[in-house]
Amino acid sequence: MANITVDRTRCKRDGFCVATCPFAVLTTDAEGYPITSPESEKNCINCGHCVAVCPTAALEHAKLPPNDFLAVQPGQATPEALDALIRNRRSIRKFKRTPLPQETLDEIFQVARYAPTTKNMNHIAWHVTRTYEATRHLAGLTAAWISQVGYLPTAMDAFNAGGDLVLHGAPHVAYCVSPMEDLMPWTDGAIAATMLDLIATARGIGTCWAGIFIKAAGAHAPLQQALHLPEGTGVVGALMLGLPAERFHQTPPHIGQADVTWID
Repeated sequence: MANITVDRTRCKRDGFCVATCPFAVLTTDAEGYPITSPESEKNCINCGHCVAVCPTAALEHAKLPPNDFLAVQPGQATPEALDALIRNRRSIRKFKRTPLPQETLDEIFQVARYAPTTKNMNHIAWHVTRTYEATRHLAGLTAAWISQVGYLPTAMDAFNAGGDLVLHGAPHVAYCVSPMEDLMPWTDGAIAATMLDLIATARGIGTCWAGIFIKAAGAHAPLQQALHLPEGTGVVGALMLGLPAERFHQTPPHIGQADVTWID
């Protein structure tokens, strides 16, 4: 049975679905109706564009139930609002210990599901600590490694003294996990983490990229064991999350101009 079916009583033969398909899964028959073949459907990445672009709802996709499609929502961010969000965003390194409400965490990760992935694979999974104590445990394992390898020799001493030079006292660390045999796991992870960063920032949640944590997750066995990673996967992105413990009143300048090479 074909994954993509067409209701010919609704189809206007406008060609929108054929034109939008990124892998030429759809063509047209002699009468101009969109069709697929068993061979072409092997290339389908289940993006749903063919269904979403049809103004008469003439297409259905067997792997994408009609009730799961959402109407295009109002509230598109204005350029000014998005520019301000990006400029005002700060890397928070001083957090309140209080965990975020579970409903808030659920909300931001439901939105983060919409981050694009290579060929729409959607293999990114998020692992999130629920408590300050769980986050601090992972910070300690990371601190031990970066002290041992000489990246930041004082990290473990600071941790033992009650500080945290790794995750900065955040109540949560969210790390995204991907099969490392995927086409572009690091790209997918960077996109997912960037999306989460902006989603959280828009809600007043503090964020900071946990780069050294990612590096330690790929090299330090005790941390790897604590992360409970499925076989064949790795950490490809990570963010600290929590309420900021300080407030910024100005946006610091970025020195220099955009470095762009224009090619004609």
